[in-house]
Amino acid sequence: MAGLVAVIDSVAARASALDRNEADLRQDIAALADLGLFDVDRTPVSVAAAVIEAVATESLAVAFGAWAQRMTAAYLRHSADRSDAAARTYRAVADGGRPGVTGMAAAQRQVVGLGNVPISATKVDGGYRIDGPIAWASNVYPDSTIVLAANTEDGRSLVVAFDASAPGVEIRNAPDLLALNATASTMIGLDGVIVPDEQVLGEDLADFLSGVRPQFLVLQAAFCSGVAARALTEAEGRLEGLGAFYSDEHTDLAARHAHMHSELHRLGSAPHEASLKDLLLLRLDGAEIAPAATRLEAVLCGGMGYAQAAPANRRMREAAFLPVQSPSQSQLRWELDRLGVAP
Repeated sequence: MAGLVAVIDSVAARASALDRNEADLRQDIAALADLGLFDVDRTPVSVAAAVIEAVATESLAVAFGAWAQRMTAAYLRHSADRSDAAARTYRAVADGGRPGVTGMAAAQRQVVGLGNVPISATKVDGGYRIDGPIAWASNVYPDSTIVLAANTEDGRSLVVAFDASAPGVEIRNAPDLLALNATASTMIGLDGVIVPDEQVLGEDLADFLSGVRPQFLVLQAAFCSGVAARALTEAEGRLEGLGAFYSDEHTDLAARHAHMHSELHRLGSAPHEASLKDLLLLRLDGAEIAPAATRLEAVLCGGMGYAQAAPANRRMREAAFLPVQSPSQSQLRWELDRLGVAP
């Protein structure tokens, strides 16, 4: 616990610099790795959710980067028994020695019927040639490990891992974002990247994702909950005077967040036993509550909340990403509608 407090204190002290992309988020990834956050065997989902939620109260950028690192490790661990190469790569990501890139947004859409992964896998001697674009990914550094899905000509969908430094990988210039610039998020082009057979993590995408998607959604919800909790706490201290007109809105959001927080830790305690409906509703709550809570905090801060350096402003800008992060708010609603659930 003392180690986690020290990490969170460090994140808090550097949150503004991280927001300006003047501090290296990999420092925080290394510190969280030392706590075992990315070691899937050592740290269960329930604990990982609590840690990521706590980190998000100080910096959504760090919590988001930690989520990407943990999920890359989870993908690799899911297939670590397939080959020594997969096991070695898992260990490097779990220990924080290599940044982890989870380029699986398109895969998440494909398995539910919302289009195909735009990346092809062509069989070559000893492996596959990978071609196509990754529209968006985070933790992208020259020494990163990338995990993504690719479709073969014979109708299979593979999950593969390779180095960002491999020949044929083009890390494109990162755009200037509204927030989260420290997450090293950008587009990647793949042109003839050779992936050996031993770096194929799975050959059935739907089956592969069924084993990791519960964790994926729970840990996304964790950072949504963390930033929402901090915004609601800060807003609570401003509900006097003119702020009193927002008391009902704050009460409603606080009640919704309390329910979400409870569901987060209920589902996180046994994610593979959770229903898809409950997981999707949890993630949708995060996409809705966090932006609303951060906006309320900024309104209650008055003109100070409009200053870009203000913590309230940073949280509002960070949370604006959550409804469009994959699975987007629209995808979540679409999936729930298919299940006959009206969110």
